[in-house]
Amino acid sequence: MRTWRGLVPFTAVAASAAMLLSGCGGGSDADKAVDNSKLTVWMMGDGGAAQTAFLDGVETEFKQKHPGTDVVVQYIPWLEAPKKFQAALAGGDGPDVTELGNTETQGWAEQEALADLTGRMGSWSEGKDILPDLVKNAQLDGKQYGVPWYAGVRAMYYRTDWFAEAGVKPPTTWDELIAAAKAVQAKKPNTYGIALPGNSELPFYSLLWSAGAEIATKDGDAWKSGYNTPEAKRAVTFWTELVTKHKVAPPAAAGWNELDARTQFATGKAAMAFAGSWQQGAMKKDNPDIEKVWGTFPIPGPDGKPAPAFAGGSDVAIWKDSKRQDLAWDYLTVLLKKENDQKFASSLGFFPVYSDLVAGGSYRNDKIMAAFAATMQNTKLTPMTPKWVEVSRTKTVTQAMNSSVMKGQKTVEQATAEAATEMESILNAK
Repeated sequence: MRTWRGLVPFTAVAASAAMLLSGCGGGSDADKAVDNSKLTVWMMGDGGAAQTAFLDGVETEFKQKHPGTDVVVQYIPWLEAPKKFQAALAGGDGPDVTELGNTETQGWAEQEALADLTGRMGSWSEGKDILPDLVKNAQLDGKQYGVPWYAGVRAMYYRTDWFAEAGVKPPTTWDELIAAAKAVQAKKPNTYGIALPGNSELPFYSLLWSAGAEIATKDGDAWKSGYNTPEAKRAVTFWTELVTKHKVAPPAAAGWNELDARTQFATGKAAMAFAGSWQQGAMKKDNPDIEKVWGTFPIPGPDGKPAPAFAGGSDVAIWKDSKRQDLAWDYLTVLLKKENDQKFASSLGFFPVYSDLVAGGSYRNDKIMAAFAATMQNTKLTPMTPKWVEVSRTKTVTQAMNSSVMKGQKTVEQATAEAATEMESILNAK
């Protein structure tokens, strides 16, 4: 397989890990008349030896059915992807198959970049086992424009040795979380209880949902933000008071993203951190000894039930203008067959997208992955509208709301009211 690196931009996912991927849509007799000697695949990120080796294996398997087709993979940096996609839309020079972040699929579908895969998904037997929320997240107006490839959720990492020294166990409620953080700080005065990603939205959504609030709901043709509700204000209060009142996270946490929080935990500055399963490798790189003393538990809700989580990751899609959509679909189904999906997701610290694989025994006894696997069975979606990208990434409405409270710039009442107004303005814009 020939590869070229680098031209285009999940952003951190995600962020953050946080993602462009393409699968194919409808085929026609015209496909038989086109040149099938090359299939162009866009993959997000910088690639690497392990991913290239994996994709070489996928190509070998694909060529059992299509021996005359050369699969050309182009790696595109996440931050450059929007420019690359827009240029492809304008100039007609797109891929056949593309990866994309699973929060991006609806937006590109609305811009008519992606092929409709509804019919293909309906007749693909393995596709029926993909986790329903992941499938739904790649739909627009009831049509399927992407196929989930891999996914991950957030949980909490903690220092098992520090917890033992402080005489506390993994918390299951918000009150227990604060108590555990304070107990560790009392034993470790030069540390703090929680590496809080105060300027990140996805960990916060787990608390919002567990408090009984929604981000936004649609009533007829209009979107209504949930940030004005008592439940949402309760979640914002809890999240921000970890800094302002309980002081189990430092003031600097108001500006931290998930990468910052991860680093703080890995380097021994915090007893706990909100983080994704895919961040294990980076933590071990920061501190090779961390795996000797870490554990995980689900993000707790206020009442003892684990909090829901958003499953981030990547979809695969087929470019609408591709003349090789049947060929592209064959490649996509090889890439996404269960055996390959398990292999690739595991190599990244993510999960495969199939419900039977996620529920399988391989995760239950893993001291790190067990908490994430349990959370994968308890996911929710961000608002299903192409305009959500502007709320989430361009305007960073939720992040700004929480940071302003942590910095003492606004009260919870002021911040939630203003965020709700801004969110509704964006989501309801004509």
